[in-house]
Amino acid sequence: MKHLFTHSARRIVLSYVIFSACWILFSDQLVFWLFKDAGAQHTAQTFKGWFFIAVTGALLYGLLQRTLRSIERITLEDSLCHLPNRLAFINETKKRCAHEQRAFFSLSLLDVDHFADINDSQGHGAGDRVITDLAACLQSALKEGWYIARLGGDEFGLLSPPASTQRELVAVLDALQTSIPQNSSLCRLTVSAGTSFYPEHGDTCRDLMRHADMALSSAKHQGRNRHYLFHDQLKQNLIDRLSLLEDLREACNTRAFSLVYQPQWSLTQQCWIGAEVLIRWQHPKRGAVPPDQFIPLAEREGLIHPITEFVLERALKELTTAGIGRQQLATLSLNLSHTVLINEAVMNRLQGRVHSHRDGQPDIIMEITETAAMENLEATLSAMEYWRAQGMRFSIDDFGTGYSSLARLKQLPLAELKIDRSFIQDLPEDVNDAVITQAILAMAKTLSLDVVAEGVETPEQAQFLKDNGCSVLQGYWLARPVPIGELTHILAHTIDL
Repeated sequence: MKHLFTHSARRIVLSYVIFSACWILFSDQLVFWLFKDAGAQHTAQTFKGWFFIAVTGALLYGLLQRTLRSIERITLEDSLCHLPNRLAFINETKKRCAHEQRAFFSLSLLDVDHFADINDSQGHGAGDRVITDLAACLQSALKEGWYIARLGGDEFGLLSPPASTQRELVAVLDALQTSIPQNSSLCRLTVSAGTSFYPEHGDTCRDLMRHADMALSSAKHQGRNRHYLFHDQLKQNLIDRLSLLEDLREACNTRAFSLVYQPQWSLTQQCWIGAEVLIRWQHPKRGAVPPDQFIPLAEREGLIHPITEFVLERALKELTTAGIGRQQLATLSLNLSHTVLINEAVMNRLQGRVHSHRDGQPDIIMEITETAAMENLEATLSAMEYWRAQGMRFSIDDFGTGYSSLARLKQLPLAELKIDRSFIQDLPEDVNDAVITQAILAMAKTLSLDVVAEGVETPEQAQFLKDNGCSVLQGYWLARPVPIGELTHILAHTIDL
């Protein structure tokens, strides 16, 4: 950019110097040749000077105008898609908000779901092709009058034609989800969008963009591939989420969490064989904050790493203090986020803590959900194979809720899988759940995997699982998640099953 502006300045100066030199060299000779009288020559020289000023002024004006237009294009146009950029979009929005007629219009923010995965897996060239193809798709799908801009990265901004009705705009924006052609670069591409309306949701560019961004953020958090309209509750939800995030950061700093353990009963050995360690957060004002509320927030905000390290370190310390070793508890299961699994530095620290407490301690089994494992199978497989070679054992949690096939599942270096509680809760009455559970147990047997059934709450469920070859049970009927002190008491008693 700097060199481009310098080049323009050089061109202007050079043009001016050449024209001036030619004028000085030839104009005087022309005057002397045309006029012999001294008075006439003097008058001609005066007019020649004014003419020089007029011509050079016009020349400079033309050159500067061309250069400024070029600078304006560079400043206000996206170089990849040749669409207006963020600055141009903001200027256009401000102009519409300041218009005396105050015509109704919508402002939408749209971006590509999981765009970073495209860049990481296929390279930035593939990402650029996705952006240019999406820009072309938007220009084709939206009728004349729409203002389309690329705001940066994978984010686009849309301004509707003035004076359209809200119903018309919502219909057009919702249709964008299905109008993306699934060609080579946009294959399986989904987008999320958020929209605010002028003047209902704000009468300034800042408010409209902020509220559209809140709607886009909500669409992302609710599963992506959807279009959300701003409403006041979104603002309150964002305030609540930011407040919870601030409290969660403080809880991580002060380690204001506690642990509970849910034992697992072996049907083959007729004894307690393991336990799953679970985190709890008792907030001084909010009360008990459910894990399904703060764990996803911790994953999105990068706090899951210190939380996972805390859980492992505290669990190993509590087991040692309580005198619970491998003889009383063969395995301890720890929930593992996919972001932790692929973070080598964090996994190294986790492995270091496991090795430092290995003598007499239960074996650690890292649980990762099926959905997370299948989201990026290559990265998951690479990380699991590496850490298995370092002595770690892995389990697939919530099995049956994802989309893994037998061919994909057998690639993973697993020690066990856990049947999701949603298939257990209606056993044995629900025929579909019974068939699915039997199929999972048969598949696991084929792959030589141990199976843990989660959510066992009745003796009938336990008996069905036992009859169909399930090896380990976990659930409220056997034992609820309890603090370390109560775990010692539970492990001292057996179950008649």
